[in-house]
Amino acid sequence: MTNQPAAASQRLMSLDTIRGITIAGMILVNNPGSWRHIYEPLEHAHWFGWTPTDLVFPFFLFIVGAAMAFALERRLEQGVARMALLSQALRRAVIIFALGLVMAGFPDWRLIGPYVLTIVGISLVYCATPALSFGTTTRQRVCKAAGWLLLAGAVVYFVADFGYFQATHLRIPGVLQRIALCYFAVTIVLLSTGWTGRIVTILVLLVGYQWIVAAVAPPAGYTAPVTDPSGLLHDWIDAQIVGTHVYVERPDPEGLLSTLPAIATTLCGLLAGGWLRGSRDAKEKTVGLFFAANVLLVAGLALDPWIPIGKKIWTASYVLLTAGLALHLLAMCYWLIDVRQRRAWAKPFVVFGTNAIVVYVASSLLAKTLVRWHVTTSAGETLAAKTWLYQTFFTSWATPLNASLLYALAYVTLWLLLLLPLYRARILIRV
Repeated sequence: MTNQPAAASQRLMSLDTIRGITIAGMILVNNPGSWRHIYEPLEHAHWFGWTPTDLVFPFFLFIVGAAMAFALERRLEQGVARMALLSQALRRAVIIFALGLVMAGFPDWRLIGPYVLTIVGISLVYCATPALSFGTTTRQRVCKAAGWLLLAGAVVYFVADFGYFQATHLRIPGVLQRIALCYFAVTIVLLSTGWTGRIVTILVLLVGYQWIVAAVAPPAGYTAPVTDPSGLLHDWIDAQIVGTHVYVERPDPEGLLSTLPAIATTLCGLLAGGWLRGSRDAKEKTVGLFFAANVLLVAGLALDPWIPIGKKIWTASYVLLTAGLALHLLAMCYWLIDVRQRRAWAKPFVVFGTNAIVVYVASSLLAKTLVRWHVTTSAGETLAAKTWLYQTFFTSWATPLNASLLYALAYVTLWLLLLLPLYRARILIRV
C-alpha cells in the first residue's frame, strides 16, 4: 500500500465510481416496474425535505465539477488556449442540451429532427479546431461545410415547423439540459478565476439566489398550479422564457432560476477536484475532504430552519447538504479505491461511470420504447412491452412493491451487461 497521491494527470477511479453510482441510481429511480408501487426512499420528497433519491442529481453535478478540475486544468497546464477550451465546452454543452431535447421528444421524429441535425452538424463543424476555421485538408473542409449546412437546416426546420413545436409542448428544461448549462457556466468560472474567485462565485450564487427568492415576487395576480407558493417566482420566470414547455409538475424541478444554485453545486465539485489534484499526500487530501464535508453538512442542516432543504427549487441549504454528503462519498471512495487500491467492489460502477451520458440517454430511450411497443399475449390481450415484462417475470411471484423494485434492478443489470463489452474494449464514447 502507498499513501502517495495519484499523479495529477492520472484518471482517478474514484471519480468514475461515484459517477457510475449516480447514473445507476438515476436509471434505478426512473424505471420502477410500476409508478404506483415505489418504496419511499426511491421517491423524491414532495417539496421540502429530502430522500436518498434527492441526492442522485446533485452528486452527478458535483462529480462533473470534480472531473473538470482534472480535464480542463490539465489542458491549461499543457498550454491549450483558454478560448479553445471555451469553444470545446460550448460544443459539448450544445450537444448535451440537444440530447436532452431528443430524449424529451422521442420517438416523435418530426419533433426531434432539428435537434438531431444540430448534434450531427456541430460535431462535423468541430471535426477540426478552431470551429470557425476552414480546415487544412479536403476532408476537413467537406465535413465543416456539411456541418454548417446541417446547422442551417436545423434552424430552417425548426422555424418552418414552429407551430408543431408549440402544439406539442415539448419540455425544454431537463436533467441533461441542466447539466449542459452548469458545465458551460463552470467552464467560464474555471477559465477566468482561481480558488478565491471560485469560492466567491459560490457564495454570490447562493446568497444572491436566496435573496431573489425571498425579496422578488412575480407580478400581482400571477397564479399557477405550483406545488408550493415558494416556487411561484420560479414558475413565472419559466413561463416568460420557455412558455408552456415545462414539466407537468410545477414549478419545473429543472427550471431556469434554480439552475443558479445548481451551478454552485458543480463549483463545489470543481473545488474538490482541484484539492485532489494538489501536491499534498493522500492522507492530507482525505482528511481535508472529510473536514470540508462536515463543515458543509453542518452548515446545510443548520440553515434548514430558515432556508428549508429542498430539491424542487434547489435551495442553498440543499446545496450545502448535498455537497457535504458528496464530499463524504468522494473521500471514502478516494481512500478505498485510489489509495488503498480496494477496487474490486467498484468495477460495476466504473462500467457505468466511463460511459455515463451514453447509458443515461440510451436507457431512457429504451424505456420509452418499451412503453410504446405493444405485444399481444396468448390470451389475446394487448399490452405495452414493459407491462408484459413486468407482469410475466415479476408480479407473478413478488409483492407489488418488491416486484416494482426488482424490475428496476433488472433494468440496471441489463445496462451493466450491455456496457461491459465497451468497457472491456476500452471504448469511451465522449459527448
